[in-house]
Amino acid sequence: MIPVGMVAQNFTEVQTGMNNFYYSAADIADIDNNGTLDIVFNGAIDSDGDGTADVTYNEVYKNSGSAMSLYAGLEPGSTHLGDIRFIDYNNDGLQDIISAGLSYLDVVNYKHYRFRNTGSGFVKESSLPGKIYGSLEVFDFNHDGRSDYALNGTQYSHGGGFRNTLDYYKNTGTGFEMTENWVDGTQNGSFKVLDLNNDHLLDLVVIGSDINGVPVSKIYINQGGILTNTQDFEPLASGKIEFADFNADGFQDLLVVGKDDNDTGYFAVLMNDGTGMFTVHQLNLPDISDPSISVGDINNDGYYDFIISGNEGNAIVKTYLYNTDSQDFTEGVFTGLYHLGGPGFVHLFDFNNDHRLDVLLGGFDWSDPNMPSLTKIFKNTSTGVNLKPTPPTSLNLTKNGNRYNFAWSGATDDKTPVNALRYEISVGSVSGGSDIAKYIVTTPSWFLDLDPSVQNIYWSVRSIDASRTYSDSSAENNTLGTKDIAHSQYLGIYPNPASEKVYIKGEKVSEAEMYSMEWKKMNITLNDDQSVNVSHLPKGVYLLKLKIKDEVTIKKLTIK
Repeated sequence: MIPVGMVAQNFTEVQTGMNNFYYSAADIADIDNNGTLDIVFNGAIDSDGDGTADVTYNEVYKNSGSAMSLYAGLEPGSTHLGDIRFIDYNNDGLQDIISAGLSYLDVVNYKHYRFRNTGSGFVKESSLPGKIYGSLEVFDFNHDGRSDYALNGTQYSHGGGFRNTLDYYKNTGTGFEMTENWVDGTQNGSFKVLDLNNDHLLDLVVIGSDINGVPVSKIYINQGGILTNTQDFEPLASGKIEFADFNADGFQDLLVVGKDDNDTGYFAVLMNDGTGMFTVHQLNLPDISDPSISVGDINNDGYYDFIISGNEGNAIVKTYLYNTDSQDFTEGVFTGLYHLGGPGFVHLFDFNNDHRLDVLLGGFDWSDPNMPSLTKIFKNTSTGVNLKPTPPTSLNLTKNGNRYNFAWSGATDDKTPVNALRYEISVGSVSGGSDIAKYIVTTPSWFLDLDPSVQNIYWSVRSIDASRTYSDSSAENNTLGTKDIAHSQYLGIYPNPASEKVYIKGEKVSEAEMYSMEWKKMNITLNDDQSVNVSHLPKGVYLLKLKIKDEVTIKKLTIK
């Protein structure tokens, strides 16, 4: 008998007519805002049918909801053995593209390209030195609403040999400014930029081999804009990272798979204690090389699971389902998926908008003596019902100088716990617009530091469940919850983090209220000495709302 929560997931292949890509990477986004997810591929193809890749070839395919069709090639400027990402770098509502790798036309000069989405195709705007054996990530590190990115991997510098760097590209609105070797880079590894301690500042996790071939695995916490290495875990020479709030406690956990310096497999979930420190739970799972991983609710129980592809003596694809009772993972049961090995990719995404996760899979077919590399989509045909989440109902906006603080609550889902929901925040200069910012965050609050010329904004939020199903948009908000705060710069709270009591220094505070990041009011008392006892509150990040005369300011407090 199959245990509860372990009902077999059934998949069937979608005939797409897409090219089969070798040494490939892919990314998924809605490039034309029609409500379906489209795909871009970075890789090479076998143009003459001799079983060997010979032409670097990158393509974008549009999704009709039932089929894929070729939309555009990225020529000139194709790469393989690298990575590719969608990014709306000019905030015009159209997804642009960044790619990196090498070309069979020039295997020495690794390249890195930016392509602008014109609405009818893509135009190459930048050609820069690139990297191989690396990865790309998109994020807004400085909270200005513009998407930045970072590129990790191996670069060949003529006259200087090979080097591994992780370079940060800050979006200025008119271009990008590069910080070379933002942190020490790696090859054959992975990195993620995310908020690990719910303080709204983006942190960094990186694994892989350094320039001397030494494996590393490092966690960097953002301390006032400076990335500080706070924890190391099992050093990995190669591998992949993903993140999800597996146990729905409101904090992002890390999934790590790879190989150590002895070529021994490593498989672990790093559970987040809420302060950005992690406890390693090593999983008794297969020794997999050339892995690819993707997270999402595979069995439709509301909790994040994961899928992995790679090589375990032959090609494998496996799913692992989170068990809420044991807080561990159990191998899932499925039918209909090919077993394709690495190097390749696997992505969970909702191909046909039925609120169930489908699979995009690429890699080598070990069952064929010629070992072709295939690219396939498999539709989830399981019968489980997943309702889309409800949007937030309570939006709150405060402003301190040029900093806009956003908070919201009221979102619910039929299966995904509220703590595990993610959110898409859209901010525009006009009603219905998103020209200031639009991206996904993992907390029910965020902030933007905007140019002083911005005088009025309109914003809304969509909630996202573990199956990557979006809610409708919340009601639009453009009302400040408080006056612009003149006294904020004269107030401080200490210690922060705190465990017993926090003190407010500066001007006399007449009222104090504390809220969770979900905007739930906590039970606190403001003492005569301007202190607040917090020993009874669970660890986490809170908002301390302080009133001075007729004005209000909000301070962020971590309780450890």
